[in-house]
Amino acid sequence: MTWRTLSALALTLLVACSDPAPEQAAPSAPETDPVATSEPVATDRLPPLDKPDVLPDWLVYPGSLPVLPEPKVHRPDSAPVAGATPGPRLAIVMDDLGHSYSHGRRVIELPGPIALALLPQTTFAERLAREASQAGHTVMLHQPMENGAGLPIGPGGLYRHTPLEEYAGILRSNLAELPGVAGINNHMGSLLTADRAAMDAVMAVLQRKQLFFIDSRTTAATEAAFAAADADVPHASRQVFLDHVRDGEAIARAFAVALDLARQEGQAIVIGHPYRETLEFLEQALPGLAVREGVELVPVAELLTY
Repeated sequence: MTWRTLSALALTLLVACSDPAPEQAAPSAPETDPVATSEPVATDRLPPLDKPDVLPDWLVYPGSLPVLPEPKVHRPDSAPVAGATPGPRLAIVMDDLGHSYSHGRRVIELPGPIALALLPQTTFAERLAREASQAGHTVMLHQPMENGAGLPIGPGGLYRHTPLEEYAGILRSNLAELPGVAGINNHMGSLLTADRAAMDAVMAVLQRKQLFFIDSRTTAATEAAFAAADADVPHASRQVFLDHVRDGEAIARAFAVALDLARQEGQAIVIGHPYRETLEFLEQALPGLAVREGVELVPVAELLTY
């Protein structure tokens, strides 16, 4: 095996399993119709799908990861046999929904089970939650949490300076906006998810309400999974961010990394954002996925640790 081959394999594994770069200052959000992401930095504009929505200044965009090397693609001759031992499984969570109805509808109309993570106190969160639930998709609260860069996280957020006894009220208020909500994941949160006391307070609420937690893993120092396990909260962690680079080819490579990870580990959880490039890619990639790639798209609840 050549040095170049070894380097490419190492980079693939590093990108698929590592955490994103720490938050950094981001410019103000565009005035058209983009949607916020889990972590910064702003890159370019996302053309609106319909009339532009008015977006708050705290919306930010993710940083960039290195361009991923092309992984091997497995193409089986047939889909997995129903009733057989589960084969490779993939779950997709789409973050930062609620400000744009058109973006949310495109996610709902994607083929297969998708989890919609909705930001609290956003214009279309309640409506999209109801429609997503009716369509059989998983509804999640995309809970804003304090980040290490001091960037604004939007309304309904949790901070380290917030008294822990107030966490329950904030979470209950945010959850009450979303009909059919089944779990939460963190929006930003590189600082708060590393605070064990804060995570214990969050998990206490989820345990009482019988909700699950998906750790977006915006920091390697996260305590979320440990807190969830100790509180008997069903949980899982993100393996791949789909669209750190908002380019169709880069998104395709990231998706291929996720498929390979699912084949190697049995399952993978992907987080994406409702960018035009991401939606266009998924609209093309998801139909016939199991037959073409041998990986089944499943609800994220099927990949939780209990």
